[in-house]
Amino acid sequence: MDSLDFLHANLAAVAVYTPILAGLVLLAGRRLPAGFASGFAFAGFVLPLLLGVWLVAPWPGQKIAYQQLTSSGSPWGFDFGLNGLSAPLFLMTAVVGLAAGIKALVQEVERRNTYLGLLLFMFGGTLGTFGTTSVLGAYFFHEFALIPTFLLTLFWGGAGRRPAAMQMAIYLTVGAMVSLAGLLLVLGAAKTGYTSTWSELLNTIDLRVVPAAAVGLTLFGFGVLASLFPFHSWAAPGYTAAPTPASMLHAGALKKFGLYGIILVTLNTLGGAHGALADWFLAAALANVVLVGLICLAQRDLKELLSWSSVAHMGPIFLGLWVTGVTGRPDGVAAALFLMVAHGLSCAALFLLANGVRARAGTYRLDELGGLAKQAPVLAALFVAATMASIGLPGFGNFWGEIGVFLALRDQSLWLQAAVASTVVISAVYALRAVAATFYGEPTAALQQRLAVAPVADLGWAERVAALLLLGASLLIGFQPGLVTSQTQDYCKDIAKNVAETLPAAAPAPSAR
Repeated sequence: MDSLDFLHANLAAVAVYTPILAGLVLLAGRRLPAGFASGFAFAGFVLPLLLGVWLVAPWPGQKIAYQQLTSSGSPWGFDFGLNGLSAPLFLMTAVVGLAAGIKALVQEVERRNTYLGLLLFMFGGTLGTFGTTSVLGAYFFHEFALIPTFLLTLFWGGAGRRPAAMQMAIYLTVGAMVSLAGLLLVLGAAKTGYTSTWSELLNTIDLRVVPAAAVGLTLFGFGVLASLFPFHSWAAPGYTAAPTPASMLHAGALKKFGLYGIILVTLNTLGGAHGALADWFLAAALANVVLVGLICLAQRDLKELLSWSSVAHMGPIFLGLWVTGVTGRPDGVAAALFLMVAHGLSCAALFLLANGVRARAGTYRLDELGGLAKQAPVLAALFVAATMASIGLPGFGNFWGEIGVFLALRDQSLWLQAAVASTVVISAVYALRAVAATFYGEPTAALQQRLAVAPVADLGWAERVAALLLLGASLLIGFQPGLVTSQTQDYCKDIAKNVAETLPAAAPAPSAR
């Protein structure tokens, strides 16, 4: 390995440990001056994005192997590296983390240094989840990130934070332990054993000898982490109660680990010997699409609406993964991966801007809002843009992910295609209704009373920068989708090839006809 390769191989590790180290300093120095703490925290939030861009930028046009960059035998505790699956998720996490960090730095909270330190821990753990090449290392970083998530929700959250934090802790702990048990059974079939990297797991495991119990446990466990129906009920209360930066990081980035695990571990078995799981997975994915979408229609609280919407938007991603699992075609997983990245950006932007509404109107209740566009036009414009991104308006990244999933279902039944298409209508209805209730029409009597006492100021510069960072990234991949697909296409083809080898040769791939 030459010096440049060695440098690249360890940049991912530096990006992961920088916010963790910064968080450790802030937790140890809880009485540090506010200015020093802010500067130190900002460095912990911004450096991973700079390093992530450095790592990913040279990749377009190059063939991505299972493990392009790796720090094998590194002194970091785990081996680190990026590939065609983890690289876009790592970079998306860095963008979301910086936006969440900017929001946290301008918040007025008690025990501010502790608050920032825990958020940096959460950020570093999420980066490590996608940045390490070690299978068990990814689990370590995921659990490491969950601990500050619970603490932030419990001590700095809003109404209902205690039951929400406890419910989230129970669900995610059970999901993690169940998926880990299944994964250990899967690793037992790999030649490299329990120290496997993701690439070694994919290349050496004999899927024909994987126990059905292992497949079921991993799919169930990872499904809980990704809020797959009916194991989704922890997500909306948790995101609603959590402080905004934690909601941005968890819903936008950390939850993607469940999808990451499904792609790498369970996707190969859905259409093969354990194909009965595909029917259950399809039904659960459709429930995320339709039933949770209908739940969104019933919401009257802006943050609760966005929280449930985040769960509903997992449905098309699950369906994209299901297509590849039962057909062996790469288009499903490629579209799902693109949508994972795009959803992380738009979801984080909506949570950020919704908090801007709460800070100015004093409430998330839609029936107590109205007319804010006149008082805060920049906030209104950015919120409308984030809403358009979320529902898949052309020009934003979500469009390519959603249309990609729909096209991947082209060979499936008409009723399944109609169910997926209905999500566009349902999401447009509840999203545009929320925009209208919040920013247009006449202010409610409650809001008029508040405005009479304290006139509303528009969005501050820091929140504008954070929102533009997220929306700008979504527009960038919306107008230049090749920035993502050039990294992911070869990797998705390799995954689909592995899946195709497990499909029954004598029978056609299952379909939802």
